[in-house]
Amino acid sequence: MRIPFEKIEEISAANDIIEVISSYIPVKKRGKSFLALCPFHADKNPSLTISQEKQVYHCFACGAGGNVFTFVQEYEKITFIEAAQSLALRAGIDLKFRDISPDLSNEISRLYEINKTAAKYFNENLVNNISGSEREYVFNYLKQRNLTEGVIKRFGIGYASNTWDNLRKFFEEEKIFKIEDLEKAGLLVTGENKSCYDRFRGRVMFPVFSENGKVVAFGGRKIFEDDPLGKYINSPETKIYNKSRILYGLNFSKEFIRSSDYVILVEGYMDLITLFEAGIKNVVASSGTSLTEEQVILISRYTNNIAILYDADLAGIKAAKRGIEIILSQNMDLTVITLPENEDPDSMIKKFGIKEFNKYFEKRKSIISFISSLYEKENKISSVTDKTNFIKEIINYISFIPDKIKRAFVIKELSDIYKLYESDLRTELDAALKRNFKEARIASSVQLPKKPVIKKRDNDKYISKPELDLIEIFLKGGSDVLLYLEHELNTNMIENRKVEIIVLKFLDELHFEGKIELSTFLNKIEDDELKSILTGINNEKDEINMGMKLTPDSIISRNYKKKTDYMRYAKDVIDKLKIRRIENEIEELKSDTANFDEIIRLKKESNSLRTGKKNNH
Repeated sequence: MRIPFEKIEEISAANDIIEVISSYIPVKKRGKSFLALCPFHADKNPSLTISQEKQVYHCFACGAGGNVFTFVQEYEKITFIEAAQSLALRAGIDLKFRDISPDLSNEISRLYEINKTAAKYFNENLVNNISGSEREYVFNYLKQRNLTEGVIKRFGIGYASNTWDNLRKFFEEEKIFKIEDLEKAGLLVTGENKSCYDRFRGRVMFPVFSENGKVVAFGGRKIFEDDPLGKYINSPETKIYNKSRILYGLNFSKEFIRSSDYVILVEGYMDLITLFEAGIKNVVASSGTSLTEEQVILISRYTNNIAILYDADLAGIKAAKRGIEIILSQNMDLTVITLPENEDPDSMIKKFGIKEFNKYFEKRKSIISFISSLYEKENKISSVTDKTNFIKEIINYISFIPDKIKRAFVIKELSDIYKLYESDLRTELDAALKRNFKEARIASSVQLPKKPVIKKRDNDKYISKPELDLIEIFLKGGSDVLLYLEHELNTNMIENRKVEIIVLKFLDELHFEGKIELSTFLNKIEDDELKSILTGINNEKDEINMGMKLTPDSIISRNYKKKTDYMRYAKDVIDKLKIRRIENEIEELKSDTANFDEIIRLKKESNSLRTGKKNNH
């Protein structure tokens, strides 16, 4: 399965890296570049630098880097082909190629194939394979939950047999995947005696799909009373499954959300399935996990309007309140649907029907009304202290709204409802803003990103400064400089194996393309470490991120604007590499006195190069 390189370039040209990354995470402009919190590690201060000019990104903390394809691959945990398909669809580019056979060439594609195969197995097992009392028991449960044949087919629902090794035996008979790959997919577990057994046993299985409809995980619902484990068992996180970035059912509902311009957010698989089957299709589920910022950003691609619908019990209310802060912080418009006590969407529709449910939907509440109803329900809004606590809680939520004008309107609404002075509410809002958004103090308003240096541990991991400089010259030097490198550079001057690979690829690119464009060049490299080295070096040398505006005549501004003489820089680096190679040769020859004359000759050559360097400076 291949995409013509010309088509890859077309897709790349049609997808600006800033626009694409901004659709996944918040991005802010800083000087010539753009900054963001890196989504590939626990980032607290923006470490991800994105260059619009070069169409690449690099994280100075974890080293993640690449082009627009790499970002989509890593963020969505998909293959390059799938990233290209996604970007082509985004840009309206027709992408056709022949699907020959499943791609098992890398771990990501293998995990997708394993989950796809397992989903088919579980579904087939439910529909055709189980028999006797087990089948009767399972189908009685499905009937009670109104999981009809159509629902089972639409959502790919299956069943994991109540044995320890049915799934493992199935895969062993297939002889396609290794046991270790099945463990990595989260389908098998290794016990204390080193034997592998099925993670899911005696459970109704719900495949969890990615946004683009690929099976990334499973949720197993307990149906046997003697099962000692929890109500649900979920797949562990894998290289293709990050639960904080997945919304159950989004693959089914995304176009309905887009067309209706709002989404109902529920908690569980059954809540979503029941609503979907009742005709309410603009719905997604957080799958029992606390709502995350990444999930809200995912929703924002389709709508800005969210209605939370969580269970009416204490756990559901707490989950709704946690979600409010996250949703408001993404500048989304939020309402809350409250159902009668002891009811959830699944039970509500089954007992009273969709018309009754719609009445509660029409009565959905604003944040102010929702929090007010909770205080009234607990009889905590009678005394002055209770009312003060209520108003402070509301204002605390308002502080998470990033839009100042929107905050002002909500404050005015609060003032009108409770007959309070706006000025007093704004004072409390200022206190909440300071409390919730303390800015980290920094020693200087000017932050200089560190040049990527790999610590010296062994020859593969240590990259010397001249070799880092050499890569920078290849990326930033003009045609005259590149021609000089082609003639003067010998790869035996390079000690680091990865740098040697990069340089050889650079030379090939110059030979066949006549130039080096990093964004295009990255598509020809699969090694993530090579990508990290390249994108790290490519970032503007000592690029300044301004916390304050500098005057044009300041020392930093004047130095920043100085242009590098890359020809002089290249000659200096080549001389350093030659001297280093000569010194290494001398060390090797020292062990034998017969090499004395050769050592003298090499020392003269080294001194000559050093003298030339001094004269040039």
